[in-house]
Amino acid sequence: MKKFILIDGNNVIHKSQALKQLFIKDKIAARRSLIEKVKTRFGSGCKIEFYFDGHSDSKSSGIFFSGNKTADELIRSRLERSEDHRNFTVVSSDTYITGLAKACGCIVRSSEEFLGEFQKDIENDGKVFNGKNINERFIPDSEKPVSLSRKELDFYRKKFS
Repeated sequence: MKKFILIDGNNVIHKSQALKQLFIKDKIAARRSLIEKVKTRFGSGCKIEFYFDGHSDSKSSGIFFSGNKTADELIRSRLERSEDHRNFTVVSSDTYITGLAKACGCIVRSSEEFLGEFQKDIENDGKVFNGKNINERFIPDSEKPVSLSRKELDFYRKKFS
């Protein structure tokens, strides 16, 4: 059974000093940075869904904007539509949504606890990495990952050595 991580995006962003500062300057860059870091760290083993307050024209898979509602309402609706909550982890420090998630039997992680796993990566936002601004390295879902698997790497080594 697939594991799901439901993330209250703005809540997480506002619990990180670096992301919060970036959010003040550029909301899109802060969201992209969070999404990139989370998908890099957790992307392969589970389905990650980000819920943000507000509006956006973006139509990326797994990224939802609440429009005139709140992100909490979208997360609540998502939990109500599912049957087996044991495979869900809800990431937020908002007591309303964490209380609901606990009552449903979901795993609950505070935004601070969740951020602790990759805070060093987040603190590097806006800094130069290999000659490029880290925010320019965001890879949309529609593109293939930049890294190669061990098998692919061995194949190319044999082929071109």
